[in-house]
Order: sequence, then C-alpha cells, then structure tokens
Amino acid sequence: MNIERWILIGIIIFCIFALIKIVPNGKAREAWVLFLFLQVITWPAGLLAVELGWIDYPVQLFPKTNQYNRTSFSFEFFFFPVLAIIFSLYYPSFLKKWSALLYYLLFAGFFTIIEVILEKYTDLVEYYEWKWYWTFSTLILSLYLNHKYYLWFKKRLVKVGRK
Repeated sequence: MNIERWILIGIIIFCIFALIKIVPNGKAREAWVLFLFLQVITWPAGLLAVELGWIDYPVQLFPKTNQYNRTSFSFEFFFFPVLAIIFSLYYPSFLKKWSALLYYLLFAGFFTIIEVILEKYTDLVEYYEWKWYWTFSTLILSLYLNHKYYLWFKKRLVKVGRK
C-alpha cells in the first residue's frame, strides 16, 4: 500500500475519532443531518469539477473506485462533511458579521491549506484548471448553505426525551 492510501486511512481514522469525541450525544441527529445534507452539495459539485477536467483524484482508498466515481470519497464524502459538522454544531451564534466571516474563513482556510499541501506533495489531488481559491470559495459557499439548512432544520426539530 502506498503512502497516499495511508494518508487517507489516517484522515478517516482521525475523522471517526473526532466525531466520537466532539459530537455531543444529544446532537447526533443534528450531526447526521449536517453530514448528509453537505453530501447533497459536494457530490454533484465534485462530480462536475472532475468530469470537466478541472481537478482529479488519481489515488483512491479503494483502487477500483475511479472506474465508477472519480470524485474523492475521502474528502468530499467524509472529511469535509465532518468539518462541516464541527463548524455548525459549534458555530458561535453570538458573533457579529465580521467575526462570523472570520469563522467561515478559518474553517475554509484550514481545509484549503490541507488540500493545497496534499496537491503539492502527494498524488491524492491534481489541479488542472482548478485553483486553490476555487476550493476556498466553494468551501465557504458550501458551509454557508449547509449551516443555513441546519438552522432551518433545527427550528422544526422536535426534542425526544427519555423516560
């Protein structure tokens, strides 16, 4: 197994550990909503970018994955949704607009920096027409849409108590 697959395994283990430790028990249902709704955004967007030849993910965790779906399962379906869960569950609602913008920039910047490092030093990501600022801006947009959906969902959420 090459180093890229070990990196993917490490990212997945880190994300599972983060979910277990960071998501409170009472917020598991909300975390699932955030996780699944973000995939509604990332799957078509990632597929579009890959199919148009802007970006490529040459190494996948499962070797035959690229025959069926050339987007990155690990990043678009796991790592970024976990980041979005943390983003929304711990979003400080008391922030003013400029502070909220900084919160978005920090999360999107963190993910973008990781992707740029991986693109430069591994075969996990290859940019063709894609640039780092496209990742950065689409992450901000995705986090915004996901968080707004979460707020809407939370208004209708019915608390279920234990007896």
